[in-house]
Amino acid sequence: MGAPIGDRGRRSRREEAAPRETDGPRRSFHRGQLGRLGRVLDLAREVTGDFYRLTAEAAGRLPYEVRTLRQLERSEIRPAGVLADVVRYEYRDTHYQRKRDLYRINLQDHNILAALTEGPRIDFSPFLLYILTHELVHVIRFCRHEVPFYLDPRPRQEEERRVHELTRRILERVPMRGLGRVLEGYRGMLEEFRAR
Repeated sequence: MGAPIGDRGRRSRREEAAPRETDGPRRSFHRGQLGRLGRVLDLAREVTGDFYRLTAEAAGRLPYEVRTLRQLERSEIRPAGVLADVVRYEYRDTHYQRKRDLYRINLQDHNILAALTEGPRIDFSPFLLYILTHELVHVIRFCRHEVPFYLDPRPRQEEERRVHELTRRILERVPMRGLGRVLEGYRGMLEEFRAR
């Protein structure tokens, strides 16, 4: 892959929420959680690729990367309630000089950890599997041009509902302890989406 255009590339955010300053340091994933992140990401890539009938090679070529809180710039840190977002960067392919997109999944460690401690009893790995699978579904839908990256609020809300449903379908047969509780939690959220 080529380097981003200029210093950071031209970037655009799906999430419109402005970052909010907070008092004190934000909690980041600890070493053990970072180790699990790699394994969970591999599983998310595998099950999402299987759902979309991607070969392992095609899934490995998806133009995305994952970053955690320690790797984010201040402007990429989101307020409470945002667990992750997808940012699109444009870069030039060094071989063909064509514009390409790179999607960055920015995990908001502090919000994920807060949700784990404040919400119903769910475990780190199944919760992270849901989040990563959800964001990979977005990336695949953008890459396949099934949905535009920029959406107005109402269509964006409908797209989120659709992606939650797809994520549930992908994960409902994954035999991971604690994943059922995560899926149940998101089922309630989907019912709220439908009621709007």
